[in-house]
Amino acid sequence: MKNLKFILIIIVTLTIVAVSLTSRADEKKPEPYPLDTCLVCGMKFGSMGKPYIFVYKGQEIKVCDKSEKADFDKAPDKYMKKLAETEAKLKK
Repeated sequence: MKNLKFILIIIVTLTIVAVSLTSRADEKKPEPYPLDTCLVCGMKFGSMGKPYIFVYKGQEIKVCDKSEKADFDKAPDKYMKKLAETEAKLKK
């Protein structure tokens, strides 16, 4: 009986490890942020310290600080559109 419990514990542990490794392998790295300016206010990074970085729907986003992340969170579609338009202009 003790051997059976031990074997079941090993099987459950190995299953958990396998699922964990599989889910991590499926995670994609976010798209890098293509601009050197804040997405919310447009200021160039560097003069005010390190930017606040977060990921939104697989896209890395950089803003000046957490308060601007709050602004982003109020209207993310607006800022994602702005990012796409600015990126398109840079590619021309």
